[in-house]
Amino acid sequence: MTTAAPTERALARRQQVLDAASDAFRRRGFHAASMAEIAKLAGMSPGHIYNLFENKDEIIAAIVERDCEDVVQRIGELQQEVDVLQAMLRETDKAIDEHSQVADAALELEVLAEASRNPRLAAVMHASQALVHAKALGLIRQTLGPAAAELPDGEIEGRALLLAALFNGLTALSVRLPDQHKRIPVMAPVMRRLLQVLLAP
Repeated sequence: MTTAAPTERALARRQQVLDAASDAFRRRGFHAASMAEIAKLAGMSPGHIYNLFENKDEIIAAIVERDCEDVVQRIGELQQEVDVLQAMLRETDKAIDEHSQVADAALELEVLAEASRNPRLAAVMHASQALVHAKALGLIRQTLGPAAAELPDGEIEGRALLLAALFNGLTALSVRLPDQHKRIPVMAPVMRRLLQVLLAP
């Protein structure tokens, strides 16, 4: 027996719940935020939410998967560029700004903390990161061009890991330095040089 694909309305309702849950988790934390609060923010009954998601664990897993899809899509868009490196250099200021949002950092750190003690969520996160990592490896090989064949796999993987560390580090730093976005003019030139080291042959 095959399961019917979710309708457009059902998908929209799921996104509505994920947006509401993200807001609640940012402000109150995963455990303090209740399903009733999420339902109120989503403008629907708790029963309706339970028809879409089994529990909060399933909601936060869906948030992780949605974020992963967004990153994979963005990398895919970059791969359509004629010159990937130049496209990334042009977007450096924007990328730093996007990774310097305190609200987004609060949610990401909440998810990371929960994944450290929740094996089910950890498995979802690890699977999502594996997809992003594989996509990043492809992006770097594409950017390097023929020179990629001359490098050991470990070199390319190391570059991909450091690239992830740069942007993930910016997200965490935004909590320590709430005015981080004001420092983009001094960070962007350095980030461009680092990108050239990681992505140029």
